[in-house]
Amino acid sequence: MPGYYDVYALAPARTAEAVERFLARFAPAREPAADEYEVPRYADVPATVFRTPGELVAHGVAHPAEPHGLYWRCLGGSDPAHAMAFFTADGGLILGLSVVSDAEWWRAELLAAAGSTVGWVGFEEPPPDTAREFAVRAARHAEPGAAPDTAR
Repeated sequence: MPGYYDVYALAPARTAEAVERFLARFAPAREPAADEYEVPRYADVPATVFRTPGELVAHGVAHPAEPHGLYWRCLGGSDPAHAMAFFTADGGLILGLSVVSDAEWWRAELLAAAGSTVGWVGFEEPPPDTAREFAVRAARHAEPGAAPDTAR
């Protein structure tokens, strides 16, 4: 099984519409990768358990300090293989795709669709927990001579 490049963009706003536009563009045929969503994430005893991604998205938008991640499997057997949305602890929204090839092309597509200039490509690597850390990492990878995260 091949490894995945993870392509990320920092969305300009943490909104349900941003997530919906992202999914419509990159994962129109998809299925959630989880059956339920516990809040807070990783809690032994969650305060709330949501049954659908839409419920968690609404919660994430209403609670900007609440971090969480959502994953979808893209149906159809080609790139992208997965779509992701991460609500950061500092009110940000990171959108992501897992792809097998052409990571830089997907990064450009994702940045354009998100209306963002802040993004990077990693290899089977989750994004940082805050939008601030994400922007620092993206800037570091944009520097001339920086080691690419896409090296296998």
